[in-house]
Amino acid sequence: MTATAASASQINLAWTASTDNVGVTGYRVERCQGAACSNFAQIATPTTTTFSDMGLAASTSYSYRVCATDAAGNLSAYSSTASASTPAPPDTTPPTAPTNLAATAASASQINLAWTASTDNVGVTGYRVERCQGAACSNFAQIATQTATTFSDTGLIASTSYSYRVRATDGRWKLERLLQLSQC
Repeated sequence: MTATAASASQINLAWTASTDNVGVTGYRVERCQGAACSNFAQIATPTTTTFSDMGLAASTSYSYRVCATDAAGNLSAYSSTASASTPAPPDTTPPTAPTNLAATAASASQINLAWTASTDNVGVTGYRVERCQGAACSNFAQIATQTATTFSDTGLIASTSYSYRVRATDGRWKLERLLQLSQC
C-alpha cells in the first residue's frame, strides 16, 4: 500500500489487489490523523485498488490501512499502514505595498530611500528597489534587493532627476509604490 500527497487537501492511495477463492468484492479504507495515530475509522469502500482521499487539512499527517471483503462478508487482515502528510497550501495572498516611500538627496551623487515595511500572511522576504532617470521616466530597472526598509543609491549624476519605486516580495507576489524625486 502507498499513500502520496497530491495537494494540500488530497492524498492518493494505491495497493496491490487481494485474492480470494470465490472473489474479492471490494475494500474498506480506514484513516487516522496524526503522526502516531491509532484510532482508525472507515472512510470509503472502493471496489478498485485506488482511492483519492479529498477535503483534508493542509500540513497534516494521515495514516491509512485497507482490508478486503468477499461476497460472503469475510474480511482479510489489514494491509500494512501507509502514511503521508499534506503540504502547506500555496501562497495566494500578495504582500501589502510598501508605504511612505521617501527619497532624500544626501549629496550631489547620493539619494537615500526609506519606506514603511510591508506585511504579508506568510512573511515578506525582501524588497526590490527600482529606478529610472528623468522627470517623467517610465523605464524602471531594478538596482537593488534589500531586506531592510532603507537603501542608499550612490554614484548618481549631479543635477539629474531620478524616480524610484519599491516592490515587496514574499517569494511569489510583488507590489509596488512609486515616488518621484528631482535632484538638482
